[in-house]
Amino acid sequence: MQDQNKSMAFAIKRLGKNIGGSVCLISLVAGCATNGYDRKATTTVDAMKSGSADLALQALEQQNPDKDKDLLYFMEKGELLRMKGSYEASKETWLAADEKVRGWEDQVKTDPSKLLGDVGSIILNDTTRRYDGRDYEKVFINLRLALDHLAIGDWDSARTEIKKMHEREAIIADFRSKELDAAKSTAESKGLKTTSFKELNGYPVETLEDPAVRGLKNSYESAFANYLAGFVYEGLGEPSLAAAGYRKAIEMRPGQATLEEGLKGLDGRVRSRSPKLVDTLIVIESGSAPAISSMTLPIILPIPGRSGLSLIATPISWPVIRAADNSVVPASITVDDKPVQVALLTSVDQMARRALSDEMPGIIARSSIRAITKGIAQKAIDDNSGSLGMFGSLLSIAAKAGTMLGEVADERTWRTLPGFFSVARVKLAPGMHKILLPTATGPQLREVGVSGAYAMVSLRTSGPSLYLAQTPYNAEQAALALATPEKPIAPVKTAKAKTTGKKVAANNSKNTGADAAVVTTAAPLEKAATVASNNSKKKAIVPVSASVTAP
Repeated sequence: MQDQNKSMAFAIKRLGKNIGGSVCLISLVAGCATNGYDRKATTTVDAMKSGSADLALQALEQQNPDKDKDLLYFMEKGELLRMKGSYEASKETWLAADEKVRGWEDQVKTDPSKLLGDVGSIILNDTTRRYDGRDYEKVFINLRLALDHLAIGDWDSARTEIKKMHEREAIIADFRSKELDAAKSTAESKGLKTTSFKELNGYPVETLEDPAVRGLKNSYESAFANYLAGFVYEGLGEPSLAAAGYRKAIEMRPGQATLEEGLKGLDGRVRSRSPKLVDTLIVIESGSAPAISSMTLPIILPIPGRSGLSLIATPISWPVIRAADNSVVPASITVDDKPVQVALLTSVDQMARRALSDEMPGIIARSSIRAITKGIAQKAIDDNSGSLGMFGSLLSIAAKAGTMLGEVADERTWRTLPGFFSVARVKLAPGMHKILLPTATGPQLREVGVSGAYAMVSLRTSGPSLYLAQTPYNAEQAALALATPEKPIAPVKTAKAKTTGKKVAANNSKNTGADAAVVTTAAPLEKAATVASNNSKKKAIVPVSASVTAP
């Protein structure tokens, strides 16, 4: 019997050394994990907020020295390159991010079970899982690519990204349904009592139960994305698809006059476009996407032991997103000294909190199983540590420390993404115009040029800086458009008198609401640029719903 006890003690000691080694390994890995993404991204985000995209890019590269870059690297870098005005480089970077998300999509289609269960996250924490992006981030990659394509002047490629975006939304919806079912099944099979964040004592429930957050249909569809889709389809002469986008945006943000104006008179605008008016969408991007922080709270879990199950309060780290300040969003802007209302369409802050709310059942299930597994190992060490004397006590303490160090919430999220998306829409004369935007550091003025039938102007605020992106401006095209006579409306034939040019102009203004009289003679070409500049400044802003009737 004595020899048997010695053998058992030796085995326990050997086991203890192995466990101790594992605890050290876990502590080492967890030590890196505790420096969560929120802290890691601070240098990059602070540089961006100070108005230095170059310094932010340098910090990003320093924080990502490995050859194999992850999804977050490409998302952050693409945004910073866009802020610099490097649209081609930004586009290529986001295409690399898109390729990684497409890999996730392929797994969802072929073997979603691999994504629903991750061994690393069960053993250590959620930061060991491959980061595939929050649902809204996956969709915003397509959206940002579409805006890059527009800045380059490639409307067809923007349309392609819009189409990919809608397809991605459908894939996400299917996967989230399966994930929720899997989380419920896991909770039932493991006898887990806590399945909702509402049951976590001390968790800031109000951040996820905010009526604005709960009012979202999901975390990945947005009014801005649908409105932009409508604008792109309209610009390409596809009114039926444009109408669908506008209607979806109105459904998501009812009561917004700007959205309703987009749908009003759509067919007429597409059918009859005035060369002397550029339908201009002004996109205002404010603030930055929210950070995710960690909060450690205990959860009651059933831990197996020699005498059966014991309910033990186990500390677990949970992700938290605090509500962002939307005071950075302007209520109006000034275009050529005239006020224009701005409509706030999308809050990334609310989308992020809705995404976290949707992810919490899975997070709770994984965290609970992880805690139970660690609890069983800890119980075995505690039960046998007495026979190991001082070493056993140290081993027990080390195991507890390793467990605490290894417990960290997944703070990874796209930090350089704008926090709020607003729009204004006006019809402007071809040529140069001045836009005055109120910011946290005071009003900022930017001069933009618009030409063609449709144009997009994007203004991104970040700290003291204001970044401008816009569809390419063709000064010669703008000048020729202003110098070209309007096509007169065919007069109604009567037996009395001829319709004069003056009467036609009045009739045109009355029927369409357009503010330009019919031009009967073209300005000399050598004076065209001056005409474009002067006339565009004198031009009144025309309602978006106004259309010009042509024969």
